[in-house]
Amino acid sequence: MHCINKKFSATLYCNVHGVPSQMVLLTIRNIGIDIELRYIDLFKGEQNTPNFLRINPLHQIPVLHVAEDDYVVTEARAIMLYLANVTKSSFYPIELKKRSTIDSRLFYDATTAYPAVKQFVHQILRVGVKRVPNEVRENIESVLSTLDSFLINSNWFAGDELTLADFAFLPSVESIKCWGADFKNYPRLNKWYERCKTLKGFQENHDGAKKLADKMAKMIDEPLWK
Repeated sequence: MHCINKKFSATLYCNVHGVPSQMVLLTIRNIGIDIELRYIDLFKGEQNTPNFLRINPLHQIPVLHVAEDDYVVTEARAIMLYLANVTKSSFYPIELKKRSTIDSRLFYDATTAYPAVKQFVHQILRVGVKRVPNEVRENIESVLSTLDSFLINSNWFAGDELTLADFAFLPSVESIKCWGADFKNYPRLNKWYERCKTLKGFQENHDGAKKLADKMAKMIDEPLWK
């Protein structure tokens, strides 16, 4: 059960296919907050306009602008934590050990899981490779193996209850799925993914990941995943 602050008024600047934006959107959908969404088209450079740079000089999304005190929160995981705290959401329980497990998963995502996905995407969209380097693919396999191991003793990434950790990992896992990866070697991760299909925002996340995967597939000379 979630305690929603009905006076909470904010705007999220995001896009439809970025992993960081999608983890925040999953948090918003499942907590049940009514937040204004403003979509920023990175391919058109809308993150570099003077109006946006006044909100976030780092020209990155997602960004949360809280209207009440003109407060800005940057970085996807920081936004997730802020929203969970301000709404007293059970997705970020107050019990210290549970929180520390969630925090640990969020740090792993920020330092290892998402960077591996970002590197894969960057090679195609920014570097312009026609074949993805083997070491980039191996990094993804290593992440999948670790994620699978996190689920040995629980159904969700931070225990037996759905938490922010699951919202953080799902967009990266969905991206890899949309590249055509087969999770047969990661049965626990695959079962977790199937459970996630009931989450609010799952289809929105899938559609965004699929759109980007389709764009990437047209830019290289081999299957996205092999």
